[in-house]
Order: sequence, then structure tokens, then C-alpha cells
Amino acid sequence: MAKSNSLTFYDISSPLQPRSYAPNPSKARLVLGFKGIPFKTTWVDILDISDVRKGLNCPATRKFNDGSDFYTLPMLKDNASGKVIGDSFDIANYIEDMYPDFGGRLFPPNSTDTGMDYESPHKDAEFVAPLTSNEGSKNEAYARFNMHVDATFTAYAILVAHYLPFNPDTAESVRALFVKRAHQGSWEDLSVKGDAREQLMVAFKSALTSLAQLFGVHETGPYLEGSQANYADLIVGGWLSMLSITMPEDEWNDFRTWHGGVFARLHDALQEDFFVCT
Repeated sequence: MAKSNSLTFYDISSPLQPRSYAPNPSKARLVLGFKGIPFKTTWVDILDISDVRKGLNCPATRKFNDGSDFYTLPMLKDNASGKVIGDSFDIANYIEDMYPDFGGRLFPPNSTDTGMDYESPHKDAEFVAPLTSNEGSKNEAYARFNMHVDATFTAYAILVAHYLPFNPDTAESVRALFVKRAHQGSWEDLSVKGDAREQLMVAFKSALTSLAQLFGVHETGPYLEGSQANYADLIVGGWLSMLSITMPEDEWNDFRTWHGGVFARLHDALQEDFFVCT
């Protein structure tokens, strides 16, 4: 049986804690809840992430488009072995390997592979921080799904940039950091308003069409394979968790109606059953 102090989870701090808001920490938090494994959280301000990772000898797993290291979270430390894992997909693989008999199966051997052939309409888009492919990793089909889902949602992340819940004490510096990363001139350049925002919301809804259709393959739902979740559902759930927190309320309520409400049902089920705030 796993002890409550055996795993330390590193997440991005905000005024919302103990709740995650960023998508990749949310994916990992859902993994731990799905497996029913106790853990404790260490909260890290965005400005401190690089120092914390370096202090744990955990190299960056992503780079910016200029080739510099992108230090981000989550991280997971196994306090028994001292091992530190610094990528949400690697965390899922590690947890499944170390705790195969806990909770459900993240990568079920009897999977129907529903959704594993998903291709993002933005698969060829260039991002400030290129996405991680995890090519050649264990459970590579899920890694591919993760990259394509990330591409779809990242293409519209600017919709919520101005609603990210930064810590008040460091918010100004974090905004300046984000502006620099995005190669923009000011924080206002990362805002989308008026007609441009409405058009982007329409495009977002359209871009999600093929992904939404996959959640209708098994009519029982709410998961890709029907009533049983796997890691692919948690990948999408991490993004939905962020949108539920960072979208203006009227837009989130509208989002929940898109595509027959498949994403609302997925989000509600995952939050109720597996999202552990600690």
C-alpha cells in the first residue's frame, strides 16, 4: 500500500490552490486520482519553476522555438527512491509501472484503441514552445494522441491568457515573462476581444469537431471507450479542467453545449471521480 508521503507532486501555485489550473499538471493530478494513489503537493510559483527543477536535477523536457530550455511543471518525486519525473506523460507511464494494481488501467491491454488515430487540425502549427512528441516512448500511441490533443487546444490558448490566475505578488513579472516568451510587445497583445474573439471561438468549436466525434463512438460514454476511462480521457480532461477555470463563465457555459455536450460530460465525470485536490 502506498504511503501518503511517498510521492511529492510539484504543481503551479495560484490563488486557486489546492486546485490545479494548468493542463499538464491537471493531467498528472488526474492520473494520481485515477489510480487512487496518495500524494502531497508542493506548490511552485511560475518564476521559481526553473530553480526548483534544477535543484532536483530534473532537466527541461521541452524547449522554446529559439532553442532555449522551457522549464515547466508538473514534476513527481518518488521519495522512496529519490527518482524525479518531469513530464506528464512520463509520470503516467511511471505510475502505471509502479502501481499496476491500483485503481484502473491507464493503458488497458484490452483497449479498443478508440481515438488513437486522432489527428489535430493544427498538427502542423508552430508554437512558441513546440509540443513534446515522446516519440519512441512506452505506450507511444497515447503519446501521439497527447501531442495532437495538445496541438488542438494550444492553438486557442490565447483565449484564456488574460484569465490565468497568477499569484498577485508576482503577477506583473509573470505577465512580462509571458510577453517575452510570446515575442510580443505588451500584455495587451495577448488579448483577443470583440469580433476577433467571437470568430476565434467559432474556429475553436469547429476545430474540436473530429475529437468530439470520437467520444460518440461508444454511446454509453462519457469516455472514449464508453464507461471506462483510460489515459486518453485524462489528457483531454486536463485541458477541460483549465478551460473550466480560466474561461469567462458565459463562454464556458456555451462551451459545455458544444458538440452535444460531450466535453461537458467528460469533464464532469473526471472531476467528480478522479480530480484530487491536495
